[in-house]
Amino acid sequence: MLWPRADYSPIFDRPPLRLPGGARVAVWVAVNVEEWDIQQPMARTVIPAPQGAQIVPDIPNYGWYEYGLRVGIWRIKRVLDRHGIRAGLSLNASVCESYPAIVEACVRAGWEIIGHGFKQRALPLEPDERAVIARTLQTIHERTGQRVRGWMGPGLHETLQTLDILAEHGIEYVCDWCHDDQPYPLRV
Repeated sequence: MLWPRADYSPIFDRPPLRLPGGARVAVWVAVNVEEWDIQQPMARTVIPAPQGAQIVPDIPNYGWYEYGLRVGIWRIKRVLDRHGIRAGLSLNASVCESYPAIVEACVRAGWEIIGHGFKQRALPLEPDERAVIARTLQTIHERTGQRVRGWMGPGLHETLQTLDILAEHGIEYVCDWCHDDQPYPLRV
């Protein structure tokens, strides 16, 4: 393992970042589309259960997750399409099988597919991280025809080996390291 993964670089000691066409602002739109297992604790909760209990199945929190698949993604996509914005689709690969209409619509719109695990479960909790990454990338490629170039870990979580495994699979960028204003290289 290589540590630290990136050199320290104070923002004002760097040469200015030059954007294509002389642009002054860059905006990257990434839309997460996930699949949560109703038989497991929810990946995120908005409505806590009484007395702080962890309830399975968690119907209210599962409901707002599923609202995103039934309504939210379609409203977001309509607005982005109207303005000619192609987003990155941070995708749990299982969505390709469970909700193919979402994936097909985003691929037709020219969105880039970003690997986001197989199901919404942090990689450090997976018994075989390498297998999950391989299955994710293979499923997305088979279902979309796209080679995945980027990765956003479920919950932005990684193990100390994740970056090396992703590099072995040809992943060019990750979205988990949210500690700078500019892109920068990581050691793998």
